[in-house]
Amino acid sequence: MSKAKYSAQAEKLKNLVDSARLQTSSSAVTATAPSQPNEGAEEVSGRPVAARTKAKNLKAIPLSYFEAHAELKATSKTSLDFSSYIIEAIREKLERDGAIGQ
Repeated sequence: MSKAKYSAQAEKLKNLVDSARLQTSSSAVTATAPSQPNEGAEEVSGRPVAARTKAKNLKAIPLSYFEAHAELKATSKTSLDFSSYIIEAIREKLERDGAIGQ
């Protein structure tokens, strides 16, 4: 693969990964590409700030939830694993209740 094609593929993959990231905080920084090569060189990196996390084990989850999630994955209605699905559901509920995303 030529260097130009490799660079183009690497850039596409980077953009895909960045767009697929689950944002867990409103303090994430969004990157914008400068229109001139050296424009914004003095600015801080456009990478998102690492989200603070805390490990948590849930005591008991009904088996029907695992089965329902497996059915969603089998029918391609979600691509998230079970843990990510739970985190996304919690985030949506907190936004709906007005606790985050104001």
